[in-house]
Amino acid sequence: MMKKEHHGWQREEQQLILETPVVDIYAGPVQCRRSGVKKSFYLLDFPNWVNVVAVTPEQEMVFIRQYRYGSDRVELEIPGGVVEPGEDAVAAGCRELMEECGYAGEKGRLIGRVNPNPAIQQNSCSTVLVENARLAGEQQMDEMEDIEVLLMPVDKVLQDLQSGKLPIDHGLVLNALSFYLFQKK
Repeated sequence: MMKKEHHGWQREEQQLILETPVVDIYAGPVQCRRSGVKKSFYLLDFPNWVNVVAVTPEQEMVFIRQYRYGSDRVELEIPGGVVEPGEDAVAAGCRELMEECGYAGEKGRLIGRVNPNPAIQQNSCSTVLVENARLAGEQQMDEMEDIEVLLMPVDKVLQDLQSGKLPIDHGLVLNALSFYLFQKK
């Protein structure tokens, strides 16, 4: 049995307990450095994700509405998705923007990255800013996507974000919009 030590914490080899198309779940014993207690911990092994803040030449932000199984409602979000193995986050963001919305733009760049939940996940979610986004083609949705594209004035988005009036409670989308707000100042 292989043991790893992380800052005094003993972590033994983890075992795959569930494999799905979206996430693999692992479990493995960890021993607390302070108490010596050993318990199994669980890891939700997601791929890395990307969110896209896309702004048009008219200073409108590209939003989407789509159904989310977890909340069981149609959510207002920004484009985003999975970073494919070996794919750069900026390339993934530009690809997702085109696939979900039919938009392409210029000056795609990384403006932030977070770890969604380091207690049980090891993936990251990057935020990519795409400027001068324009309609460039048809949406190329996956078979289980039904996405409505909306444009909202950037000033109104930022005002509603700061006042708490923006009807979004998706934490990773709020992170992305905050990264945009920080870089805009």
